Parts: sequence; structure tokens; C-alpha cells
Amino acid sequence: MRKLLMMMALTAAVAVNAEEKVDTTVITNAQKVVIVTSDTAQTIQVVGGEGSEDYQQGKSVPLNEMKMRRLRKTKEKYDPWDTDFDLGVGVNTPLSVSEGYGFATFRSWEIFFGFNWGYTPEKALQTYSFGLWFDWKGYGLSTNKRMVKDQDNVVDLVDYPTGAQKGSSRIDMFSLSVPLLFTQKLGRTSKWSLTVGPVVNFNVRGRLNNYYEDNDVEYSESFKKLDYNVVTVDLMAAVRYKNLAFYCKYNPVNVFKKNKGPEFKSLTFGLYF
Repeated sequence: MRKLLMMMALTAAVAVNAEEKVDTTVITNAQKVVIVTSDTAQTIQVVGGEGSEDYQQGKSVPLNEMKMRRLRKTKEKYDPWDTDFDLGVGVNTPLSVSEGYGFATFRSWEIFFGFNWGYTPEKALQTYSFGLWFDWKGYGLSTNKRMVKDQDNVVDLVDYPTGAQKGSSRIDMFSLSVPLLFTQKLGRTSKWSLTVGPVVNFNVRGRLNNYYEDNDVEYSESFKKLDYNVVTVDLMAAVRYKNLAFYCKYNPVNVFKKNKGPEFKSLTFGLYF
């Protein structure tokens, strides 16, 4: 048995370097075999043998450095956490809008960017993630009226001045958003995945911005300190191929507090990377 082990050890050592000629040495009844492996070489030393206790023989075999690097890499501990940067651009479609307010889809938009941290268990196809996004939403009117805020802090519609042209009126909302998402990869080798989950919006600034021209003079109005809901929630779904995703968000919560402005929900769709 000892003879067989010696033959296997010596043969395996020289086989590591495929370019070297195989050299097999048979030593019977060895007293001790010492194998030392470093990053670049493997040394085998035999002490004692049949017929001589003083017998010693050593052999050093260079190792393939690239193979050793790959071997060490495969032995590294799996890290289930991953960090990604997100950038998204979309358009809003206001729904269930108060009478008289004609929000336009392509005058209403969304831009967001930020980071997310994903947790993927080893060998799993599911990822659980949370993040922090900076989100800007705009809701623009398509009618010939503009939004203003009165002394009671209520947003209402009024006409543009007589003769005014090229008018636009928009609600701008800036939020810190926390996405809480679940992603399912569609197969181990698939480049497609599905993502669903809520996005909690902490609305930190809201404004009304109006622009119009009157007798070739440009005018702008801005109203701050609106009574909007501080926290709203988007229900998000996305289909991703490689690094590009098509997303859709539905916000069932009104932007303004009750009786403080127009009531409307919103549907947002766009792309994010």
C-alpha cells in the first residue's frame, strides 16, 4: 500500500506541469514523505527506503501560476451582496384626475438615479434588494389654464392673462425614494429577469412652476410650500434584459393632501439601467 501511495504522489506532482516530460521514481518502504506546495513550486522529499535508512531524495516541480490563481479564486468565500448604480427616465400618465385638470402624458416625466444593494443567496435565482434613489417627477398641464396657490395654501386653476401665449404650468416634486425589490432570474443561464416591489417616496420639495409670454415679454411664476403628502408609495414592476430594464410604476396615493390641490393618481413607464 505504501508503495502505491508513493507512486501516486510522485506521478501527480510531475503531471501538474503539462509541458514537462513525465518522470516516475519508485521507492519501496519509505519511512517518510514530505510534500511542500508554494505559489510557484511543489517539493517532494523522501526519507528512508528499502535497504537504506539514510536514503533521501527530493524533487521540485514548478507549478502553473495561472492554474494556481484560478484554484485560489474558486476557494474564495462566496459574497452574496452586490452594489449597483441605477439611472431611470420615464413619462407620467396622471389617472383619475380632478375635473378641469388636463395633465399631458409627454409633458409629465420622471428622472431618478441612485444605488441599490442586492442580496443573492448562493446558487439562487432570486435577489432581494433595497436602495436609495433621488427622484424628480413633473406633472404638466395641456390646457389653457395655469395652477396657482391662494392665501389658504390651496392649489387651483386660473386663466392666463388676456393675450398671453405659449403658456406652461407644471407641478415639480423632488423625493428621496427607497426601493424594496424582489428579482427573479428566468433560468441560470438566462439574461432575462423580472422585478417587483414597492418604492417608498419621501417627498421633500414640491413647487408649482408657470411660464408664459405676454406681448413678447416672458413671465415665470413659482409657488413653494405646497401641502403635499410627505410619504407616497409607487408599486413597481420591471422586465430586464442584461443591463437594460423597462419599468412601470403605479402610484395609488394623491400627491396633494385632501382639499389642498388636484386629486390624481399616476402611472409611470420608462427605461432604467
